[in-house]
Amino acid sequence: MANSPRTTYSLLRSLLLAALVFLCLLGALTAPGRRLAGALFSPVVSLANETGRMLGDGLRWLQPGRLGRRNALLEAERRIQELETRLDALEDVARENGELRRMLQLPSRQAWRTIAAEVISRDPQRWNDRLMINRGSRDGVVEGTLVLVEGYAFGRVLRCHAHSAEVVTILSGECRFGVAVSGSEAAGVLQGRGEDPFPGGQLGFVVEYLPKDLQVNQEQQVVTSGLGGMMPPGIPVGKILADAPDGGRVHRPDLARSLLHCLPLAPMGAFHFVMVMVPVN
Repeated sequence: MANSPRTTYSLLRSLLLAALVFLCLLGALTAPGRRLAGALFSPVVSLANETGRMLGDGLRWLQPGRLGRRNALLEAERRIQELETRLDALEDVARENGELRRMLQLPSRQAWRTIAAEVISRDPQRWNDRLMINRGSRDGVVEGTLVLVEGYAFGRVLRCHAHSAEVVTILSGECRFGVAVSGSEAAGVLQGRGEDPFPGGQLGFVVEYLPKDLQVNQEQQVVTSGLGGMMPPGIPVGKILADAPDGGRVHRPDLARSLLHCLPLAPMGAFHFVMVMVPVN
């Protein structure tokens, strides 16, 4: 009796299964069998592995935290690029700043030293005007330099000899040097008045060529400006009188400038020693 197609198919399937079982047993026992089994089943195994990997990657990307971590990474990269750009800009500014500093570099500030001197002569008829000291050019004293008494500006060296020097006080009409108003940018020129007193009877000095819009208060003083290089800046010189016609401290002789009336801070009475400030070089 002839076999039907269904019977033939069943027979072939059974033979195939038997062959597969035989090959599996053979692969477990011999090396050639393992190679033959691997060749027959490797396409199926590779396909299964690749499919599993793709499904796993897809599942990982679909996890809730994965997208957040990726966005955080992108944001960090953006911030790094922004900071690198800002750093480059700051380096450019620092380089330009250095170039400007080199272009505008000023000479180093003048150094000063003091020379102690004794008063050897003082004319009673010109007591407030001048005196002689026992130090001169051989000792390093220089004409035009500042003379101090008790830390205050007393006058300047008018003439210098080998072993003595003549000093004029800030009250003398022969004494002139640059001064400034403390706590402001106003600078002018000190001029002694000699024996010409202020309306109140005090002997003092004036500060001329000050800005026309100058304003001062009772706390401010007159100090050395240091302009000209013959004396250091900031040495106290005098206090400002409040004797202007309007009751204030600033006189305005015309529309272009202001003027101050001042009294010396240095004592003008009897003393025996002074200090001369001279530049080191």
